[in-house]
Amino acid sequence: MKKIITACLTAVVVLSSAFSFGITSSANSIQGNKGMTLDCARSFYSPRLIRKYIDTLSKNHAEFMLLHLTDNERFGVENSYLDQTTKKAKVKDGIYFNRKTHKAFLSKAQLKSLINYAQQRHIELIPEIDLPGHDKGILKLLSYTKAGRRLKKQLVYRDGYNEFKLSKKGTLIFSKKILSEYLPLLPKGNHIGMGADEISLDNKTEENNFVKYINSIDSFVNQKGYKLTAWNDSFHKRTINKYHKNITVFYWSQNGQQSDQDDRKELIRLRATLPQLVHHGFKVINCNFYYLYVINFPKMYTASSRFHWKELLDKWNERVWDDNNTSDIYKGNQKIDSALCIWSEPHEKYSSSKVYQLSQEYLNDFLQHQD
Repeated sequence: MKKIITACLTAVVVLSSAFSFGITSSANSIQGNKGMTLDCARSFYSPRLIRKYIDTLSKNHAEFMLLHLTDNERFGVENSYLDQTTKKAKVKDGIYFNRKTHKAFLSKAQLKSLINYAQQRHIELIPEIDLPGHDKGILKLLSYTKAGRRLKKQLVYRDGYNEFKLSKKGTLIFSKKILSEYLPLLPKGNHIGMGADEISLDNKTEENNFVKYINSIDSFVNQKGYKLTAWNDSFHKRTINKYHKNITVFYWSQNGQQSDQDDRKELIRLRATLPQLVHHGFKVINCNFYYLYVINFPKMYTASSRFHWKELLDKWNERVWDDNNTSDIYKGNQKIDSALCIWSEPHEKYSSSKVYQLSQEYLNDFLQHQD
């Protein structure tokens, strides 16, 4: 099944009693570590603002921050292979802008500085470069050169969601070249994210091709002294035993928040549950879509929405991972980490500075929440 991304993201801001499952916290639960994800692709956040988020995490004794740097809307970090460099950029108030896309991006030096700033405050900063899907930002940069256009023709999966063909060896080579530019910026043992979400895996051949792809990326990263993270979308039930178990999985949804009921049912049939991943040896970070996503949308920031969200948060704990199946709460003894995800709408209404101000209440409440 080829997945179509819908407007379901906006549904999370309509917080009502429909999502009040009556789940209560358990005194016997094991409190996991907390962190956050920040969407720096749809909305650009300056180094100054990212540092302020790191300060909030540090103040609340959080453990990690994932920076979602690339997506369809932007490739938000310097990359020599893609010819997005500081030397060719326009600079305004210390921010670099690609002269062709007119999009802002972080320099490698700025990213390195943020990684060091976070490390000094005992926060692991995880840069995420979304591959092999959600790559319209990459495709845009490739389109400016003859070699890039040739690469697109060879590797792009035309029926997919701005994604590269998993069956092509060139996709793996290309992905390693992109990721390799950021590994030297990281302390040894740090994670790097590769996204791997919302791509077309609807048969066994595609599933197995993805296993080979992500395991190869994981081995490449491991050999250089680093670890890998990915989202749960492509971790399917019938291939769960084939993945390297040292990959950390960010779990946001089993049904992909699809509006079409048949699509939802198909994704639930294919995708592993959070308990299944944990039982098979994966470290999983709970990013439950309905409880733990702050979408930059006007209704998200109304007094009513804030009130309802706090009510829901009081009833949530790290074992609650699925908005549609509260009977399948994780019941094991492994510690489940969790993250609040601050995500942007494709047509952003707020400046990143305003988003920082508006999201602080959500982030602090989440970080201070106890089972």
